[in-house]
Amino acid sequence: MPNNITIKYIVFTLAFSFSLLQIVTADQNTVAKTKIERSIFLFRHAEKQKNAGRNPHLTEQGKKRAKNIAQQLKDKRISAIFSTDYFRTMETVKPLSKLLGIAITNYNPRDLIGFAKYISNIEGNIVVVGHSNTTPALIKILGGDRNIVIGENEYNLLFQLNSKQGEVETTILKSSDKY
Repeated sequence: MPNNITIKYIVFTLAFSFSLLQIVTADQNTVAKTKIERSIFLFRHAEKQKNAGRNPHLTEQGKKRAKNIAQQLKDKRISAIFSTDYFRTMETVKPLSKLLGIAITNYNPRDLIGFAKYISNIEGNIVVVGHSNTTPALIKILGGDRNIVIGENEYNLLFQLNSKQGEVETTILKSSDKY
């Protein structure tokens, strides 16, 4: 008959093995949910110039939207701002950066998993501006709504991921179309 120490060892070994199995079989497209309580605001760049090559600037309407987004987010206790290194994304977040006095940090849109791991460890509320394809993908990787789609002509969607006690809630806000 096994003694108490042997039984405790077997139970511990089984529990540990089960924990490892859960980690190994976890969805590889989702970064582990952080215990940090904060919000991440994500959005696509504002309206861009048409037929202006691979790296277009914002239109006048896009510049107005960028100022509107800055006003919308100015009181959200933002501690970091991230953008891809394209004119349209940088120009979209520049008014917020200037208003808050926070430098824009560039990230690589081709390494969203690495970027998500990086920002998952940042305390405080952050802003991430991206593109119609990268923003929904990043939301999914961060544990938010997996069904987000941004249409090619949609520029007014603003997403807020609230992380609290390891759970992520996605809220869809809108930037105003009235300037």
